[in-house]
Amino acid sequence: MTPLLLPYVFNILVLVPVGSLTLFGGEKGGRLASQGKFPESEGFRTILGSLWVAILIGSVIGLFVPIPMSPLLLIQVIYKTLWLVVFVLPRLVGGRSNEIPWGISLTFVVIVVSYPWVIPWGSLFGTP
Repeated sequence: MTPLLLPYVFNILVLVPVGSLTLFGGEKGGRLASQGKFPESEGFRTILGSLWVAILIGSVIGLFVPIPMSPLLLIQVIYKTLWLVVFVLPRLVGGRSNEIPWGISLTFVVIVVSYPWVIPWGSLFGTP
C-alpha cells in the first residue's frame, strides 16, 4: 500500500460511522458531532454531516485514483487548521478548554500534522 492511500483509509474508517450518524442520525448524530460542547441544531448537523459524507465518498474514490483526489486531502488540512486556529486555540489560551470537543480536535490535529507528508505536492501543483 502506498502512503498516499493511508489518509483515504483513515477518512473512511472515521467517517463511515461519524459522517453517516451526523448526517442521518438526527439529534443523536448532532450530539456525537458536537460532543455536547455546542448546541445541537438540524442546520449545523446537516451541513457538517454533508461535508463529512462528501469527504467519505471522495475518499472511497481516492482509493482508486489517489493522485487526482489529493486536493480533497488539502481541503481537509486547510479547513481543519482553520477550525483549530479559530475555535480551539482561543479556548486553550483563554482557559476555557472545557468548551473544546477533544475527540474532534485530536482527530483534526492528527490530520493536519500527518496529511501534508503524503500529499503529492508536485502533482497537485503541476511541478516535478
